[in-house]
Amino acid sequence: DYLDIYCPHYEGAVPAGRAETFTLFMVDQEGYRGCYESPGAFKRWECNRPLAPFGPVRFSEKIQRFTPFSLGFEFQPGETYYYISVPSPESAGRCLKLRVSV
Repeated sequence: DYLDIYCPHYEGAVPAGRAETFTLFMVDQEGYRGCYESPGAFKRWECNRPLAPFGPVRFSEKIQRFTPFSLGFEFQPGETYYYISVPSPESAGRCLKLRVSV
């Protein structure tokens, strides 16, 4: 299975400070509850191209038990994984949370 993340995308002019940009982190349960980058948080993706000319930027997380890739993540059956998005300082937006149960 895959988890697809689509970054915010805008076509045309956007008022200053209105385009959303953020960083997505994999965090522990405490970081998820408080919506903050907890110790040991792992930066997964950065959504920082809201005006990309080719459309929205997409990131895919492959949910698999083993991975041959150094940047891949191994997911274990029966476990829960937590993601948060932290808005960039110059971006309008709120913290968003996602919980994935495998």
